[in-house]
Amino acid sequence: MTDGVQTSEDPFALPIVQIEGNGDLARVCDQIESLLRERAVPIYQRGGMLVRVINEGGEERKGISRDKLSPRIVPFDDLSLAELVTRHIEVQRRNRKTGEFARIDCPRAIAQTLLARKEWEFPHLEAVVEHPIMLTTGEVLWESQYHEDSGLLLSVPLFTFISPENDPGREAAMESLEGLRGLLDGFPFVDDTDLSVALAFILTAFVRPVLPTSPAFGVDAHAPGSGKSTLIRVASRIATGREPAFITFGEDPTELRKLLFAALLEGDQQIAIDNVDVPVSGSELAVILTSPMYRGRVLGQSTNASVPTKAVISFNGNNLTIVGDLTRRVLVCRLDPMCERPAEREFDFDPIEEIAQARSEFVLQALTIMQAYVLNGERVSIRPFGSFEEWSRLVREPLIWLGLPDPVDSIRVLEQFDPERTQLRSMIEAVKAAQGLKPFKASDLIAMATAKHQRQHQLMGEPAVEGEAQEMLKEALILVCERNGELNVKALGKWLLRMKGRIQSGFRFVQRQQSTVSIWCLDAAQ
Repeated sequence: MTDGVQTSEDPFALPIVQIEGNGDLARVCDQIESLLRERAVPIYQRGGMLVRVINEGGEERKGISRDKLSPRIVPFDDLSLAELVTRHIEVQRRNRKTGEFARIDCPRAIAQTLLARKEWEFPHLEAVVEHPIMLTTGEVLWESQYHEDSGLLLSVPLFTFISPENDPGREAAMESLEGLRGLLDGFPFVDDTDLSVALAFILTAFVRPVLPTSPAFGVDAHAPGSGKSTLIRVASRIATGREPAFITFGEDPTELRKLLFAALLEGDQQIAIDNVDVPVSGSELAVILTSPMYRGRVLGQSTNASVPTKAVISFNGNNLTIVGDLTRRVLVCRLDPMCERPAEREFDFDPIEEIAQARSEFVLQALTIMQAYVLNGERVSIRPFGSFEEWSRLVREPLIWLGLPDPVDSIRVLEQFDPERTQLRSMIEAVKAAQGLKPFKASDLIAMATAKHQRQHQLMGEPAVEGEAQEMLKEALILVCERNGELNVKALGKWLLRMKGRIQSGFRFVQRQQSTVSIWCLDAAQ
């Protein structure tokens, strides 16, 4: 016996921790934590909480639909931690009357103290992964175990995957690319850039757990039945063998933020925001895509947690619209069956069934494409893709290396139809036509677009904005600041502040004077 811990020569006997009485709490907690680590009990720390991994069951989350057997990361509470301690350690307390020690269940006070410490020696858990992973060096992890360097817990079924090649070359990568292209042959991609986005979507899963950030992926079509959800299911089925965690997209950004945080907290690797029918925007979503950690409030509790953003996030919708800053964080793949009723088409292929029959081959093909490029040592010359440099090296560059279009080119299509860019373009053209580069107040623009402006200038003998220029300005202002049927000066002022300095069509709005009333002008960008 050492400091209240008894050991036995029997390798199957539980270690014993003895509680002498009051004042013993700190020592007992230290000993229990140390023994739990020594016995490799599956306890991890994540986001300032102690967590465990469960493979079935768990609380159903309204708004998230997922496979019930998918691994889920859940926080310990005091009862579940006390139960786990009791299973792995024999806790004894001295009887005050007899002076002897007797076995007891782990007291809740000990579990509560362990949870409240917030500084532990338990291993950090970044993600639970059900498939092989390629590290940034080109090395592939494919055996079930906890990897301390990466913080990944690989939970890979035995005899599921083919051993990765040691040093695949360009020829092997080309063969692998053809294999994945064959799987996607039945999808009606608009052009090869859309195919490249779909392939990038598939490849990303096999490096996402080791990357700090990754873009999201969108699948867009003009009508239901075009294959949007199927393509998202294909990417998830190859990676995890399961359906993704589907989230229903609503107009309430707060609710979406809560659901995304819940999915990240519970460790979902594939998160699909399904059937989006409103413009996709939101600063919180942008933060999730460009930050390695995301902080939020744990649902049902009064505590906050910071969790890794190690998930592949996707959207699908008919005539999908991505707004504002998200246009440079989402890569969109377009599908167009070129028929009136896409849902009534007959298919001679079933990619989901093909994956079920040969998932390990498709996984190996995805890994080989990236591994061959990284180990080759070449670098493809590409334009920067801010916030996603590592993703570009491991996913984007291999596809370009093999002759595919740059998947990031899909952003140009998004920008063309981005409502914010459209508004800015219309306002710049309208203001330029109405009054050139002269200074103005927000109220001046609204006045120029009204009949009152014309009457005032006629009385003063000055030229007024009229005809096509006035109509153009009015239409642009309606898009920007119409509230309850009227043009609103405050709304226009807020819009100008939000768009300040953004260059479009070679011009930008510049704030020349900051006072009670701001003075603005159009400025030609250098």
